[in-house]
Amino acid sequence: MKARLALVIVVLAMVASLFTMFAQASHQDITDGNDVKGKLDIRSVHTFGKTHNPGWKINVSSRSRAVQLRDRGFFLVYLDTFDDGASDYYLLVSSNGSKLVGKLWRDRTGAPDRKLGKVAVWRSNKSSATVRVLLGDMNMGGKERLTYRWWVKSLFTGRNCHRVCIDRAPNQGAVTESNGKVSPSPTDTEGPGLTESPAPSPISPSPPSVTPAPSESPGS
Repeated sequence: MKARLALVIVVLAMVASLFTMFAQASHQDITDGNDVKGKLDIRSVHTFGKTHNPGWKINVSSRSRAVQLRDRGFFLVYLDTFDDGASDYYLLVSSNGSKLVGKLWRDRTGAPDRKLGKVAVWRSNKSSATVRVLLGDMNMGGKERLTYRWWVKSLFTGRNCHRVCIDRAPNQGAVTESNGKVSPSPTDTEGPGLTESPAPSPISPSPPSVTPAPSESPGS
């Protein structure tokens, strides 16, 4: 009995280690071509961070200072957490003239969007913007929902963009990510007082799935 208990402890420790590794490594990156005029033509989006606290680094074609983006340049990360093909939340990155700031919004159909709070935003260089959010600040669709989907947009008004220049990455569809939840596994009981559970399978992200493209402005 002691040998079996020791084996179970070792297996559980290995499973926990593997789950932590996969929870931190489920992100996907995307690239985008030179397809939009203006300073905020998206070239790539790099995802990072732990599953419960993901981040997106959006790289664009041109350098710009915060003062140049005030009321003219915006980044949005849309999140489909209910698996309904539309955004349920979005992260809005804008400029206050001296730096970029970010807010989390609830994207509501048939009602005004609701601001939920601030999110972390920073820049590693003048041609990128990085934003990060806690998934716990959103409704992720219940225990049975194991993934969420995201896509990114940039909006810019200015030289060569007298009407708003909008770039989307990916151009169609959305990227599917694990939300860190594990599907329930049946348990088998062997012997009195000893319960052994099969190891949960790591959640592998699905390839980008095609979803209806949302409208071109926040909250619509």
